[in-house]
Amino acid sequence: MMDELLEYGIYLALLVALAIPLSGYINKVMAGERVAVLSRVLVPVENVVYRCIRVDRADVMGWKRYLISALAFSALSLVGLFAILMLQGVLPGNPEGLPGLTWDLAFNTAVSFVTNTNWQAYSGESALSYFSQAIGLTVQNFVTPAVGMAVLFALFRGLVSEGAPGLGNFFVDVTRSVLFVLIPLALVVTVVDVWQGSPQNVSEYQEVQLLEPVGIDAEGNVVEADDPAAVQVIDEGVVPMGPQASQVAIKQLGTNGGGYNGVNSASALENPTPLTNLVQCISLLLIPFALVFSFGRFVADRRQGRAIFAAMFVVLVASLAVIAFFEQVGTPQLAADGSVYMGTYDQSGGNMEGKEARFGVTDSSLWAAFTTAASNGAVNSMHDSYTPIGGMVPIILMGLGEIIGGGIGCGLYGMIGFVILTVFIAGLMVGRTPEYLGRKIGPKEMRMATILCITTPMVLLIGAAVMCLDPATVDSLNNAGAHGFSEVLYAATSAGGNNGSAFAGFNANTPMINVVLGFEMLANRFIPLAATLVLAGSLCARPKVAVSAGTLSTSNAMFVFLLILVVLLVGALSMFPALALGPIAEQLHMVL
Repeated sequence: MMDELLEYGIYLALLVALAIPLSGYINKVMAGERVAVLSRVLVPVENVVYRCIRVDRADVMGWKRYLISALAFSALSLVGLFAILMLQGVLPGNPEGLPGLTWDLAFNTAVSFVTNTNWQAYSGESALSYFSQAIGLTVQNFVTPAVGMAVLFALFRGLVSEGAPGLGNFFVDVTRSVLFVLIPLALVVTVVDVWQGSPQNVSEYQEVQLLEPVGIDAEGNVVEADDPAAVQVIDEGVVPMGPQASQVAIKQLGTNGGGYNGVNSASALENPTPLTNLVQCISLLLIPFALVFSFGRFVADRRQGRAIFAAMFVVLVASLAVIAFFEQVGTPQLAADGSVYMGTYDQSGGNMEGKEARFGVTDSSLWAAFTTAASNGAVNSMHDSYTPIGGMVPIILMGLGEIIGGGIGCGLYGMIGFVILTVFIAGLMVGRTPEYLGRKIGPKEMRMATILCITTPMVLLIGAAVMCLDPATVDSLNNAGAHGFSEVLYAATSAGGNNGSAFAGFNANTPMINVVLGFEMLANRFIPLAATLVLAGSLCARPKVAVSAGTLSTSNAMFVFLLILVVLLVGALSMFPALALGPIAEQLHMVL
C-alpha cells in the first residue's frame, strides 16, 4: 500500500511542479510577449498566418465579434471534417482502402472532435485512413483546445479590464495558443513516445506471426487453438501502422482523448512503456492546471488562482482515493468468496478485470481519475469493468461539468461560473451585494454563471432519457439491469460533459445514438462558451469597486470549502437520482 501511495504522490507532485512554471509561459504567450528562443522561430510563422487569413493583430474584438468568430471558425471546422470523413474512400493517404463513414457516424465524429470531446463510436485503426487521422482529427486536436484557451483569456481580460474596448482578438489568441503552447509541448511528448516504441510512419499495416495461435468456434468466440470446438485457427495478426505518436501526444495535451486505436491508451502501440504512461498521464491535466495558476498571475493576485486550484485538487485527490480503494478491494463476486486471490504479493492485486497487466490497478485508477477530471477521455483500462463505485466516481467527475481541471479553457471558465455562484450565495448569507475581483455581480452575470453551472447536468440527463426511450439502445448494451443503465448514463455523461471516454461495454454506433450524442456535445460546448463571452463582456463594462472591510475574501480556506460544497451540491442534486438507478443500485445488490 505504501508503494501505491508513493506513486500517487509522485504523479501529483510532478503535475503541480510542471504546471506552475508553464502558467507563466502561457501568460507571456497570450500577452504577445517574446518568449526566448521560440519567438525567433515562430514569430515569422505567426506573421505569415495572419497575412494568409487577413487578420490585424492589433484589432480588438468586443464580446459579440469574438463569439461570432469562435462560432464561425468551429462551424467551418465541423463542415470540413465531416466532408473528409464522408469522402475518405476517395481521398489520398488510405493504403488500407477504407471506405467513407456513414452520415450519422461522420456527423457524430466530426462534432466530437470539433467540440474537444473525441467520443468515438468506432475503432480508429479499422475505420479511419491515415489522411482522416492526421489531417482530419489531429488538426482538430490542436485547434479545438486553442479555441477553449482563447475564450478563457477573453474572460480573463473581461475580469481585469477597466474601460477597455474589447476582449482581444480571437484569431490571434487561437494562433498563438497553437504555435507557442500546443505544438512545442506536443513535439516533446511525440519524441518521447517514438523513442519508447510508438509508431510514426505512413507504412502499410504489418502482418506478424502470433506467438500463441488462437481458435475461433462456430459462434465466433475465441477459444484455445487445440479446442475441439475450434473451426478455425488463427496464427497471424495485423499490427496497425501510421502517424500514431503525433496524434497521441496532442490527444493527451489538448484534453482531446481520441485514440488512434480502438483500445486507446491501453494499446502497446499508443502507450508502450511505464515512461510513456507517466508522461501521458501527467499530460492529461498539465495545461488545465497551468491555466488555473495563469489566472492568478493574470489578475495580479496569485491567491485567487491558488484558491481555485485548492478546490480542484481536493476533489481530485478525494476522487482518486475512492477509485483506488474500491478497485483495490474489489467485490465479493470478483473474489469468488475467497477462491480468487486478490492480494498484492508478487502481483498487481485488486480488480484486474478490464485492466492492462502492464499498469495494474494503481496506474489504471490514477489514469481514470485524471482523464475524467480533465475533459480528456483517453483510457488505459476499460471503465466498464470497474467496480460499481469505482466506475461511479468518473461519472460524477464528468457530470460536475468537467471543472476539476476540465478541458483546456472550458474547465476553468466553468469553475469560474461556480465561483461566481458561490460568491452570490455567500453574499446572500451576509446581506451584501456580491463582488468578485472588484466587480459587482448583477443579475446578468448571475444568469450567465448559472448557465455555466447547470448546462452539463441538464444536457446529459436529457440525452440519457432520450436514449433510454429508444428500443435500439437495449440491443446495444452488453449488460442488463443496473449496470446496463450505468453504461447508458456513462455514455450520455461523457458526451454531455465533452469528455469522450466510454464504459467500453456499449455499442454506441446506431443512427439514433450518434445523433443524440452529437447534439449533446454541441450543446455543452457552445452554450457555456457563449455564456462565458457574454459574462466577459458584461464584466468588462462594469466599473471597478474599492475593496472594503466587508468584502468577501475569495482566496481563503473558508471560501475554498464553500466552493467545494457548492460544486458537490449542484452535482449531487442533479446526478443523484440517475446514479441511484445505476452504480449505487448495483453496489447495493452486490453487498446485500
